Amino acid sequence: MKFTNRKKHILQEVIIKFIQEAEPVSSARIASDMDLDISPATIRKEMNDLEEMGYLTHPHTSAGRIPTDMGYRFYVDNITGKELNPLVQRDEDLPDIRTVISKSMGIENVLKQSAEMLAKITNYLSMIVAPNIYQSRFKHLELLKLEGVDHLMILITDTGRVYKRNFRLEGDFNDLDLQSAAGVLNTKLRDKSIMDIEAIDIKGHSPDVNLVLLVNRILHLVKGCMEENVLYNRIFVHGTSVIMKQPEFIDIKNIHQVLNLVENEYLLMKILMDFSDDKIFMVKIGEELFSEGLNNLSLVASKYRIKGNASGTIGILGPRRMDYSRVMNILDLFRKNLSDVFDSGAGSKGQVMEYESRVISGAGDQKTTGKK
Repeated sequence: MKFTNRKKHILQEVIIKFIQEAEPVSSARIASDMDLDISPATIRKEMNDLEEMGYLTHPHTSAGRIPTDMGYRFYVDNITGKELNPLVQRDEDLPDIRTVISKSMGIENVLKQSAEMLAKITNYLSMIVAPNIYQSRFKHLELLKLEGVDHLMILITDTGRVYKRNFRLEGDFNDLDLQSAAGVLNTKLRDKSIMDIEAIDIKGHSPDVNLVLLVNRILHLVKGCMEENVLYNRIFVHGTSVIMKQPEFIDIKNIHQVLNLVENEYLLMKILMDFSDDKIFMVKIGEELFSEGLNNLSLVASKYRIKGNASGTIGILGPRRMDYSRVMNILDLFRKNLSDVFDSGAGSKGQVMEYESRVISGAGDQKTTGKK
C-alpha cells in the first residue's frame, strides 16, 4: 500500500490533535479541520489504510484513532526535525537560566536548579546527568592527614567535580611529604585528560624513592575514582508530581510504575548515557524505551557541554503522547544556554568551596543524587 502525501498529511493531523487533546481522533474531526477538498468517507478510508499499515490504531471503546509507536516515529523523524527553533520564541516559553544561576554556585546546585526549571517549562519529568570523570581534565589535588595513618585525597577536575578518597598510609610520612607529592602531581598533571594520567611518567621528577612510591599510590587512587565513576554518576531528577498530572497516569498501576522507574537511578542513568556523540537528539518512543510495563512513556534527550570538553546529558521523560516538537525545541535551546552558563565560569569555584566545607565537617560524599 502506497504511503501517499495525503496519508502523511492525515497522519500528521491525527498525531497533532491527539497530542493536544489526549482523545481518539475521528475522521469527521479531521475532515472539519483539514483544508483538503476530500469527503469524510475518503478520509475514513485513508485512516483505515493507515491503521492497516501500522501507523494508527483505535481503542476498543472508540471509533477514533490514536497513533502507534510507528506513527510517532514517522512524525518525529520526518516532521519535527524540520521545525526546530521557530516554535519557542517567547520569554515565557524559555526563561533565561542565567536568572537563577550565579557563578558562586557549585555544579551540583547548577544542575539541580536546571532540572527544576526544565520540568516547569516542559511539564514533564526532567533528568540531568553530570559529566563523567573520564571526560574531564585534572585541575588540582590536595592531600590531608587526618588521624594516625588515615589520610584524605581531594581531586578537583576542570568541570568543577570534586572526588574524595580516604586512604591509609603506612610509613614515616609527614605533612611536608604530602605537600611535596601533591606539588609533583599538580605540576605534572594540570590540564591533562584524566584518561591519560596513568600513562604519565613522574619518576624522573624526584630522586626520592619514598616520594615516588607515595605519588604512585595517589595515582592509583585517582584511577580508582575514574573506574568507580563509570559505574555510578550523578543524576538530578525533577517533576515527578508534574508528570502525574498527565491523563495517561490516572491509573494507579501506571503511577506505581513511574514512581518505581524514578527510584531506579541505575536504569535512568543507563538510558541517558546510551547516546551517540554524533547525534543532537535521542528520541525513544514507547517500546523503543521499555519493552513492557512502561511502554506508554517516551524520552527525548540531548547533550550539553562544559567548556567545550566534558559532556553530560539532559533528558525529558513524558507520556508517549508528549509534544515532541515543542520538547525538542526547548531542549535544543536549553542545552545551549546551560553550556553557556558553564562556559561563563559557573559550577567551578562554588563546587570547590562547597566540598571543602564538607571535607572539614566530614559530610562529603561523591555519590550525590538530586531528586524532587
